Amino acid sequence: MDLSTILTTERTFKCASCQSKKTTLEEISSILASHLNGPSAHEIFDSLIERERLGSTGLGEGIAIPHCRLAACDKPMGTFLLMECPVDFDSLDRQKVDLVFALVVPQEATDDHLNILANIAAKLSDMDLRQKLRDATTAHELHELLTS
Repeated sequence: MDLSTILTTERTFKCASCQSKKTTLEEISSILASHLNGPSAHEIFDSLIERERLGSTGLGEGIAIPHCRLAACDKPMGTFLLMECPVDFDSLDRQKVDLVFALVVPQEATDDHLNILANIAAKLSDMDLRQKLRDATTAHELHELLTS
């Protein structure tokens, strides 16, 4: 699935100023709830936290991909945050996270969920792209880098 179908410029943020993993997930939940018909920010947050309890979505190299499936979600949707100050996401490599791509998908979208996650992880595994994202000066530039 093309990332441009799940990520918009309005849900792409440069210099998000969250202080912790919890506040980052709260911010993500608020952003996504304001663009979805159905789930509340509280429902999204609870689902993201539940997923984090299974294991951190911090992949290493400063990347996290928090994600969940929601019954009240009608379509896959993402948001991207370039953090102003990296936060501890309990990543395997113990590096703090500054690149956060969050994803919510409908409950029944198991295959789509896995395919989108694989696409995001593959894209963010590119060291040159990660550096370009970190050097970006606008949300529009971040969005272009992620969706091109």
